[in-house]
Amino acid sequence: MKTNTRIDALVPWRPDFDSDQPLFEPLRPLLTPFRSYAEWPGLDAYQQLFDSVSPPLRTQHGAALKIVAQEGRPSHFEQHYAPRIYLHGEIQTRTHNWHDFFQLLTWFIFPKTKAVINAIHIPRARQRIEAGELGRRTSVENMLSLFDEGGAVITSSEPELLQLVRDFRWKPLFWQQREKLAGKFECTTFGHAMYEKALSPYIGMTANAILLLVDESHFALPHAGRLADIDAQLAMIFESGELYSQPHDLNPFPVLGMPGWFAGNEVESFYDNTHYFRPGRRGT
Repeated sequence: MKTNTRIDALVPWRPDFDSDQPLFEPLRPLLTPFRSYAEWPGLDAYQQLFDSVSPPLRTQHGAALKIVAQEGRPSHFEQHYAPRIYLHGEIQTRTHNWHDFFQLLTWFIFPKTKAVINAIHIPRARQRIEAGELGRRTSVENMLSLFDEGGAVITSSEPELLQLVRDFRWKPLFWQQREKLAGKFECTTFGHAMYEKALSPYIGMTANAILLLVDESHFALPHAGRLADIDAQLAMIFESGELYSQPHDLNPFPVLGMPGWFAGNEVESFYDNTHYFRPGRRGT
């Protein structure tokens, strides 16, 4: 592994990384302990965040979550990343690494869903690992990995707004319905890789989204309440296994089209870029 000094030079710590991007809103209540750090927090600081929660966050196996350093190549099933979380609660985490930093934070925002996703992987991972077929993931595993890394949840109390997402009608959604979106349509970032990308947002950022039709009362909840509602619904959806079983079931969503999420989207012509706001999948 490269030295921390070299890694820090490549990915410097920014305590105010969230200051100008609404995409980071779900994380903000968790960031207070890290605001005072001029350099990268260590694993002990991450563990203190987990220790501050009572009762502790747990996997579906019942293991309390804890931070451990990333180790070398695993030699048997229990040493692999997902099984180690499930069986022992140990989240292998690299220092000086935004991807892993956001990964651990998402466990606090979506504890039920993260635990369900982790548990679903286990029997499939065991079968692959014991058969020596690490790279042959099932469709369900691929879908869950895409969502866990690059997912977002679109909630709306208006079915027609969700249908615009399904139909890839981005300009009618983001521009023509712009005023209606406020209070009736929300994008909540799930995937830790999406948070990492938002450090340097670029045209092309697209989430793998799940769409949830919610009651109007959902938007009357405080932000923490909305996140808890989303977490509970997602956990039930994944546990049922009925709606989302393959990557194609996820909806592409160009997140920078959300009002206020990118400075350039304040003009109508922004939504004429069909390389980003694509008209639809081939075959749909």
